[in-house]
Amino acid sequence: MQDSPVIAIGLPVALAVIMVGIGLSLTLADFREQARTPRATIIGTLGQVFLVPAIGIAVALVMDLPPIMALGLVLVAACPGGSTSNLVTYLARGNVALSIILTVVASLVIIVTLPGWLDVAGRILPGATELSVSVPLGQTFGLLIGIILIPVAIGMVIRAKKPELAAKLERGMSVFGALVLLLAIGAVAVDLGGEIIDMTIVTGPAVLVFNIAVILVGGALAWIARVDRASQLALAVEYGIKNSTLGLVIALTVVRDEEFAVPAAVYSIVMYVTAIAVIAIGRRMIATSASQSNPDRNARRETDRIAG
Repeated sequence: MQDSPVIAIGLPVALAVIMVGIGLSLTLADFREQARTPRATIIGTLGQVFLVPAIGIAVALVMDLPPIMALGLVLVAACPGGSTSNLVTYLARGNVALSIILTVVASLVIIVTLPGWLDVAGRILPGATELSVSVPLGQTFGLLIGIILIPVAIGMVIRAKKPELAAKLERGMSVFGALVLLLAIGAVAVDLGGEIIDMTIVTGPAVLVFNIAVILVGGALAWIARVDRASQLALAVEYGIKNSTLGLVIALTVVRDEEFAVPAAVYSIVMYVTAIAVIAIGRRMIATSASQSNPDRNARRETDRIAG
């Protein structure tokens, strides 16, 4: 499968298109707005690029994953959020603008940090140094620039020059991203055959623990920082809903190892399940917050209901 043009060319190109879509939703004014109240952006970015990968290494060690699976989990942990995190934040009634900014900023920062975390994990995780898997830092760095930095910039230029075209193109990006992700997961499953079931059983618990842990950590950090409820939701989602497509691209086109890609494939499924819970909880949180912030209006509504 490594030599398949769909994987070698199609997957990176598809991811680049998705990143253009994220750029289409951004303007320089968005960055200026977040710069005025940078606390949530700073916490969200630092947590994503430093704390979340460290949690990934910790979970891999505690859950005693096989070396290749442990390294694959760290790969997922080192990835930023993606367009799906923006959609989930919207559905949960979180701060969508903050979510998009965090996605873009983290996507740019991980150009440097992701290869570094994989190198650190390769030295720390038991048995990782004995793997035949190698992550070429220079190639990974170049790939990330090509499929993240440049496409996001292109999307922002289109938004600035032709906003109507940007609005039309943006609508289809989330659907396109989901289809690409499903095709990539299917390709991994077909190539591994019956082994995919055993690998999923091995990695599933660790992936679920990691996913829930980072969602809770993101929300807790935002709460400690005293940002508003909508921003708390955005951080929690951004920590937990990863750009798994990026993980698959690196595993399948740079490292060229299907087993290395399994945690990213499993995570892609798990994160959608937990996203449903986050959306339900988030909508309730925002509704409760709005209710508590308008006690007089709620009292009038109750009076009118009784009188009626």
